Amino acid sequence: MGIVNVTPDSFSDGGRYGSAEAAVRQAQALVAAGAEGIDIGGESTRPGFLPVGWREEIRRLAVPVARLREFLDTRAWLSVDTRKASVAAAAAGWGIDCINDVSGGLSRGMRTFLPHWQGRYVLVHGMGHVLAPDDPHPVRTVARWLAGRIARLQDLGLSADRIAIDPGIGFGTTRDQDLALLDGLAELADLGHEVWLGLSRKRIVQRLRRPDEDIDQASWRLALAARARCGPHAASVLLRMHERPFRSPDFSRLEG
Repeated sequence: MGIVNVTPDSFSDGGRYGSAEAAVRQAQALVAAGAEGIDIGGESTRPGFLPVGWREEIRRLAVPVARLREFLDTRAWLSVDTRKASVAAAAAGWGIDCINDVSGGLSRGMRTFLPHWQGRYVLVHGMGHVLAPDDPHPVRTVARWLAGRIARLQDLGLSADRIAIDPGIGFGTTRDQDLALLDGLAELADLGHEVWLGLSRKRIVQRLRRPDEDIDQASWRLALAARARCGPHAASVLLRMHERPFRSPDFSRLEG
């Protein structure tokens, strides 16, 4: 899945795709490279981000989403990354396929919206519940938290096939916790839902990057390795990436 941020301040691509034209061009390139979907965000969630109001978030998203919806058609599905129920409701009216709730908070507004939502919902760990820095079993803690929120979503009427989960790599985690979550991804996949892995360009990638790799090569190598460790669940792991896999001519080495 390709990531396109229409924000001025996202941690890696802020300001690059602020116009509808730039966002569509990037989405076209990602879909041409094989992306099954595009995830578009109108508010940065980088460390220390400054929140924006729902009106500004909708203003940033409205035109790019309309253009992307027209371009994508049946080529790929479209997800909106938001933590606000008002933005989710607007996005539903625009015909998007998935709400990626980066707060994982199930706010009162989101709980009111979701029973009327017919698309898919991604439950992200990290902003709604931050791991203790000294948590000795982060995978177990995240799995337990996700399972509890999944039950609440099902109580709101969402069937299991409409719920995906994201372990929240880099959302209030230490680098050691990120490593544990990547190593233990299979345990999260055992919950029986599609797993969205948002590893691309995160701090843990900087830590594990090889001397001869750029940040996107390292992101792909580490994401594919984490996916492979899920064994029979690997097919249920969706990789959220900023860049095409063949951007660099020596990218065939990423399997190493």
